[in-house]
Amino acid sequence: MTGGMKLKRILKWSAGTIFLALVVWGFVAYWTSTNDCARNAGEPNNPMNAIVHCEYGSPDVLKLEAVEKPVPNDRQVLVRVHAASVNPLDLTIRGPWLIRPMTGLRKPKDTRIGVDYAGTVEAVGKNVTQFKPGDEVFGGKNGAIAEYVCALADRGITLKPANMTFEQAAAVPVAALTARQGLRDKGRIQPGQTVLINGASGGA
Repeated sequence: MTGGMKLKRILKWSAGTIFLALVVWGFVAYWTSTNDCARNAGEPNNPMNAIVHCEYGSPDVLKLEAVEKPVPNDRQVLVRVHAASVNPLDLTIRGPWLIRPMTGLRKPKDTRIGVDYAGTVEAVGKNVTQFKPGDEVFGGKNGAIAEYVCALADRGITLKPANMTFEQAAAVPVAALTARQGLRDKGRIQPGQTVLINGASGGA
């Protein structure tokens, strides 16, 4: 047998092995994909209300449930949410197959929804110096459609301008960052230029 034929057999065998391994991995990953809904079936010790989804599907899978109220660590702030917005990011509840390797193959790994919020700081960790209880803030944090969120004090959160309502501030983070990336970073818009704003009815 020539060297070329041996190489072809090795490559063919290797490709078959890799394919079989991927099939087995996919099968195991699919059936072991789960979330904490079953484990959290009992009554929380310190409850708060939040919107959760234990399965993929239409908006009908969304439920208002009592979950454990978060406790801030040394670098976090606890925010009482006054307003939260809905974004295209929340379409993960439908579980498109292209994103399921990241969000959970059979069931969503993260059962909470919402990203953008605005509210009032209720408590701060011992290492937090830039915020204090009573501060009005807004930012981005997974699971924002809830009574409370815990956020790292040094990222994704800032003081709310006094001339903005909580509802206005909660609509800003994802939409504003998307608009900024499109206009400034990608479009490189300059003063005096004329631009077409496509989809202006959306948040961005």
